[in-house]
Amino acid sequence: MACKKQKSKLMAFSLAMVVVVVLLLGRCRGDVVQFIFGDSLSDVGNNDYLTKSLARAALPWYGIDFDTGMPNGRFCNGRTVADIVGDKMGLPRPPAFLDPSLDENVILKRGVNFASGGGGILNETSSLFIQRFSLYKQIELFQGTQEFMRRKVGKAAADKLFGEAYYVVAMGANDFINNYLLPVYSDSWTYNGDAFVRYMVTTLEAQLRLLHSLGARRLTFFGLGPMGCIPLQRILTSTGACQEPTNALARSFNEQAGAAVARLSSSLANATFRFGEAYDYFQDIIDRPAAHGFNNSRAPCCSLGRVRPTLTCTPLSTLCKDRSQYVFWDEYHPTDRANELIALETLRKLNITVSANNSTST
Repeated sequence: MACKKQKSKLMAFSLAMVVVVVLLLGRCRGDVVQFIFGDSLSDVGNNDYLTKSLARAALPWYGIDFDTGMPNGRFCNGRTVADIVGDKMGLPRPPAFLDPSLDENVILKRGVNFASGGGGILNETSSLFIQRFSLYKQIELFQGTQEFMRRKVGKAAADKLFGEAYYVVAMGANDFINNYLLPVYSDSWTYNGDAFVRYMVTTLEAQLRLLHSLGARRLTFFGLGPMGCIPLQRILTSTGACQEPTNALARSFNEQAGAAVARLSSSLANATFRFGEAYDYFQDIIDRPAAHGFNNSRAPCCSLGRVRPTLTCTPLSTLCKDRSQYVFWDEYHPTDRANELIALETLRKLNITVSANNSTST
């Protein structure tokens, strides 16, 4: 009888230990996730928590075609390019770093998005916006996230999570639009165009090396589009045409950044660093909108009529009748539909197979 009781206790203890181990494994097992670094083209809400920032997407009509239709921190009517690329690759959408719901379990399952509206490769970029996270600041926040995860789930599980993750870096436009091209910034009179691009790329290369030293092995850097054709740039010309000198800067940056990414991929241990861009395709959308299903590639869908530029979309703004027919949502950012086309072209050029089953919904 005593032997039976002892066996029963031993079995109960063994079952309890199995349950504990299963729970711990479930808690510490991380899925393949993304860590995203970027600017307003990738921000999913960080700037909403930077209450002094002048670059926020916290008011209608931002987010009108996303989920509940309420503002969610995305500088768009719907999804970002990073949203769509991740969806197509079957990866979960990471929440904003400053999202109050972020904890170790969320990070294990979804990763983190550090992108910040106004952010730049250079620390001085967009200082007029008061609050924003530069790329160096975002990497600093990522380092803090690594320390947090090692405390919560252990070094082995955390290192596995960070080593297997996908990394996206999408930066550079603000360094031109909200730095070099504005005479209030010292960079505009310190450098000529070629020297400034070299300065940017040298800084970027150091930042990507830093991310590699922190465990990034699969990383894609997204290049710039024809930023001289955004509505904000066109409205500043007498003809409304694209600003070719600005586009030339974007092309020069893409060429040099692409070469830097290739060098890093071939020289850093176990690195698969890739350069993704859709410059020519985006330019074709702007030049021949009807061929891609649009009827307007010059003006923003959300504006205050003839009062331009208004910089951001506000509750006082008027919306275009059909958002799917416009390439640009506001003075800076593409619409959801334009973002989808750009994302698909980027994936095609990266030779990434897209599954028809992967969600494209908001």
